[in-house]
Amino acid sequence: MTVGTEYEVASLDALEPGTHLCAFHRSLGQLSRIASTFIGHGLAAGDRVLYVTSDEHAEAVLRAMPGHVHAGDAISAGQLLVRSFSEAYGTRRPDGLGAVAVGFRAAAAQSRKDGFRGLRVAAQVDNLAPLLGSPEEVLTWERMSTALQREIGVSSVCLYSHDHRDELLPVLQARAAVTHRIHVDIEDLTFADVGSLARIRAVAASLPENGALILRRVPDAIRRTLSLSGLHHERLRLEP
Repeated sequence: MTVGTEYEVASLDALEPGTHLCAFHRSLGQLSRIASTFIGHGLAAGDRVLYVTSDEHAEAVLRAMPGHVHAGDAISAGQLLVRSFSEAYGTRRPDGLGAVAVGFRAAAAQSRKDGFRGLRVAAQVDNLAPLLGSPEEVLTWERMSTALQREIGVSSVCLYSHDHRDELLPVLQARAAVTHRIHVDIEDLTFADVGSLARIRAVAASLPENGALILRRVPDAIRRTLSLSGLHHERLRLEP
């Protein structure tokens, strides 16, 4: 599941600088495909890429890299940086999100100083809520990060396991705070209860008249639940 914030659905292989995406994966294989696509195209474009993950997942992703991308050489050259969550975000709750933003700015500036075109970040963020203290703080971070990345031209994809799918609502709320058109690919969503769909509808209803929450590749089961529950809204749109 990928959440895009632009007027067209963003593709991992053609991201504009400043794009902030979130993806929900069901398996290590799916995670590897998402991350390797993002990383591979970032390296090919001449950007520095920071991948925040565990050792196990890093090995799987590096094995899945496209044949024309030499991850080992990129690591040796400093173009691909692989860091653990604690190395990237610390082990204690930060004094303020402003400090995290300062670090983000510094990393982007250093990438350009080192001769790279820009910076892309792929991060497994399942531990973000425990680190920051609450889902509300994650929501605050998502809002700040989206605006910050647009300002400094950093593209990123936040990687959530499907076990953390409840994070979707804060992600949608964060996007709604900074953009009026939200695209969500839910092809891999096999079940959603009425309560979850009602919260998604509430996000759509909170958008201004020219806004829309657009669900793409909606499974038949989800369409039926929406139809039976009567949770339609003019700003909640379904696409094939």
